[in-house]
Amino acid sequence: MDEKASGGGLPSEGGRGPMAQALESGDPRQVGPYRIVGRLGAGGMGRVYLGLSPGGRAIAVKTIRPELTHDPQFRQRFAREAAAARAVSGAFTAAVVDADPYGDPPWLATVHVAGISLDDTIARHGPLPESSVLALGAGLSEALQAIHTAGLVHRDLKPSNVLLAPDGPKVIDFGIAIAAGSSSLTRSGAVIGTPAYMSPEQLTGGRAGTAADVFALGGVLVFAATGEAAFGSGPSLGVGYRVVHDEPGLSAVPMGLRTLLGRCLDKDPDRRPTVAELLAEFAARILPAPDARYGTDTVTLALHGDAWLPASVASSVRRAGEAGGAGAAGGVPVPGVSDAQEAYEEEAYEEETYEEETYEEETYEEETYEGEAYEGEAYEEAVDPRVSIDPRVPAEPRVQPGRLGQPWAPEQPQRSGPSRSEPSRPEPSRSEPSRPVPGAVGAPPTRRRVLAALAGVGGVAAVGVGTYLLGRGDQDPDDGSDNGSGNSNDTGNDTGNDNDTLKDPDGVSAPGKLRWKRGTGGPVAPALLATNGLVYAGSKDGSMYALDAETGKPRWQFSTGNGVYTCPAVAGGLAYFGSADYHLYAVDVRTGEQRWQFSAGGEVNSSPVVAGGVVYAGSDDGRLYAVDAGSGDRKWTFAAGGRIRSSPVVAWNKVYVGSEDARLYAVDAATGERAWAFETDGDVKSSPAVADRVVYVGGYDGNLYAVDCDTGELRWTFATRGGVGSSPTVSGGVVYVGSDDGNLYAVDAVTGKQKWKFTVGAIVYSSPTVLGDDVYVGSKNGNLYAVRTDTGKSRWTYRTGADIRSSPTATDATVYVGNDSGTVFAVSR
Repeated sequence: MDEKASGGGLPSEGGRGPMAQALESGDPRQVGPYRIVGRLGAGGMGRVYLGLSPGGRAIAVKTIRPELTHDPQFRQRFAREAAAARAVSGAFTAAVVDADPYGDPPWLATVHVAGISLDDTIARHGPLPESSVLALGAGLSEALQAIHTAGLVHRDLKPSNVLLAPDGPKVIDFGIAIAAGSSSLTRSGAVIGTPAYMSPEQLTGGRAGTAADVFALGGVLVFAATGEAAFGSGPSLGVGYRVVHDEPGLSAVPMGLRTLLGRCLDKDPDRRPTVAELLAEFAARILPAPDARYGTDTVTLALHGDAWLPASVASSVRRAGEAGGAGAAGGVPVPGVSDAQEAYEEEAYEEETYEEETYEEETYEEETYEGEAYEGEAYEEAVDPRVSIDPRVPAEPRVQPGRLGQPWAPEQPQRSGPSRSEPSRPEPSRSEPSRPVPGAVGAPPTRRRVLAALAGVGGVAAVGVGTYLLGRGDQDPDDGSDNGSGNSNDTGNDTGNDNDTLKDPDGVSAPGKLRWKRGTGGPVAPALLATNGLVYAGSKDGSMYALDAETGKPRWQFSTGNGVYTCPAVAGGLAYFGSADYHLYAVDVRTGEQRWQFSAGGEVNSSPVVAGGVVYAGSDDGRLYAVDAGSGDRKWTFAAGGRIRSSPVVAWNKVYVGSEDARLYAVDAATGERAWAFETDGDVKSSPAVADRVVYVGGYDGNLYAVDCDTGELRWTFATRGGVGSSPTVSGGVVYVGSDDGNLYAVDAVTGKQKWKFTVGAIVYSSPTVLGDDVYVGSKNGNLYAVRTDTGKSRWTYRTGADIRSSPTATDATVYVGNDSGTVFAVSR
């Protein structure tokens, strides 16, 4: 699909009414008949605004960048596609209501949907149950049927283009799809889509018809059922390679869905079911005795309302609907005007090109000619030396873990085995680990190497990638530093373009100034650990890095078979950490040499803890494992009712850990027997903290809980206005915790009363670290904050330029943190 003909690459507009950002001086105040009242986001094609019709209806207005209209045939192609999109009508689509292909600039308007995207929903609440996935499949099948009936193929169906609204799921951005059968619209040879959800025929330059949407639907439903993409995550080239050549990962898909979704993901488009067949199958399973009088309209009746969703998801959907409902009456909320902004669960920063779920959800946006990508000369000035990319090698390396840690070799292609290095030899450490932050997103490949790799990979070479890559360095994330006091001190803004060590020439930096930074091959999501002269950082590229704390230079790198989302526990000269390749590893801290590996039944995304010669770690298989620290032999296993991504804490002969079954567990450290379970109203991904015989933990129901360590009885509850995935830290009688509502809270550890609140303005995934008189925390807006523990006032802010999901670690002189660009930063305290 020629992006210039379609509006492809613009961000999903639905559900963003309550999150509209204030207009800037250069923004239009009127587009066609629509009064513009706020910004919703931006993409490669232009900008999306929140508009009001003359009657007060909320509308998403997409304006096209003027320079794209220089193609003399652009407006004609845009007009044809807009006309086709307006023909789409269905209960589960966000309708295109207006367009002016000949305007200055051209624009397209769609119904503004007050809902939350599927990717945000899964990130917040975890995978949907089988019954909800069946219902979702029915609604999306009906939506695709309406789109196909109008002669369109969506070609970019993905979780962020599916909104959950009070009246059912909605498919958006089909207005940027290409008219089926109009080959003139694709003569440029560009391939537009989202690699994790693109069909093999799209990736290899073949004809992508309605069966391509079925493939994408299968991928979306796998994501809804498991929380993971069917072909994994990581750099887009690796994901695309796996889509074309590998079988989908369906082991976590419920048995009742596995066969049907496997058929949707068949490599051969002719063997995939049709949308009509899927709709009939889904309808039969959610409506065992459909009423013949209504036909498939019974699906619409079944999905109207939120009874088909889990209670926690339904509550979020209702809140989004209520927050966005003001738009229908003309009172569209914008920052500083409506409480809906504060009540909503996300922020519009997500609408910039950093989309939440994963880099692989970025759209390929570069125009290509006759299947040829632009030559590498155009990228020379912005080359990112961080990663070497070979699209024939899976992005998350599926190799046998090496016996030795790999040496740092950024200019060498990824290899299938380890090689020896000459590492420095710090003394063994016995310190305890930091707490982890679950979740991560994929990292962009380098520019020069992408083009070089594309030239030798046959069909994949048709994919246009230039704008996708160049656009990542153009972001200007909101610094989010307003804490209501006017006391913020923004001291830095890192562009992320230089990934080598940047040592301060004087050796000493002012507070909040960069000392050095070091790139890895993927987003750095887990908590960092600084101990005995080393900084340990796990990366989604599948490696654990040991960096020199003073210079940032790598001492060793140990590669696993998948992403490393855990913070290591260091004890007895070994570093223990988990990987998404289903293994727990023990590695020598001096050499990076593997001592042992332990196989779990699922991804190990729970950071381990070591106590009494035993390593404790949770797994996505819902089990807590106790493993001998010296041998790697299993001692016992405890089964929870959901995935364990919370990291355990050991105190008073008990192991405390949260689970996605909404419970906090206390387990006997010696036997693995359950002592008690405390039930919350949301997933417990937060890792507990223990002090004075009280265990503190956050829940995705928005609460911070204080629970008696011995009895499991509730001491107190503190309510925030968003999910609490951030792990609490207790210091000096105060509990510090972040929330998805964009705040860092300080709460009295005894009474549960708020002492102060520091407003970040973006989701706080990061768990706070306290040292001295300061608490340090990162945020989704890419900022690292230093906040006074006594007053909650800002001391300084350092901008990294990409989402911070990792939790900082601090030494006497330096704070260390990682971000989604794959960079580890050392910032002077």
